Amino acid sequence: MLLLAGILRVAGYTSVSSATNPEKVYNLHRTNRYALILLDLEMPRMTGFEVMERLTEIETDGYLPVIVITAHHDKRMRALKAGARDFLSKPFDVAELQVRVHDMVEARLLHLRSTKLLEATRKLTSARDSKESSKPVVG
Repeated sequence: MLLLAGILRVAGYTSVSSATNPEKVYNLHRTNRYALILLDLEMPRMTGFEVMERLTEIETDGYLPVIVITAHHDKRMRALKAGARDFLSKPFDVAELQVRVHDMVEARLLHLRSTKLLEATRKLTSARDSKESSKPVVG
């Protein structure tokens, strides 16, 4: 993962963290709310699937900003069904990594903006409906 972090820093990403302990991923994401998590499925003490399950406690809207990395092609579909947005096969191509990361960060930011816009629209609609229901009926 240090190699990935280095590649991303060279590509211009400034907020990059790396953890080799899968148990730290949850706390790091809860604190930093990353736009993207690159997650290896094969880790000590905990699988990437278990990490994704824990991350769904934070990402309650169902959008898990995860690209899984695996050498096992048979686990790709399971990872996508578990909530991952994309996957990279090992060994990965640096150019492909950069494109997928860019696309995922862009998608995540658009998702966050649309969620905020939807929430603001709901509040405005609720306030309007509340005002209209408090008006006296004139007949």
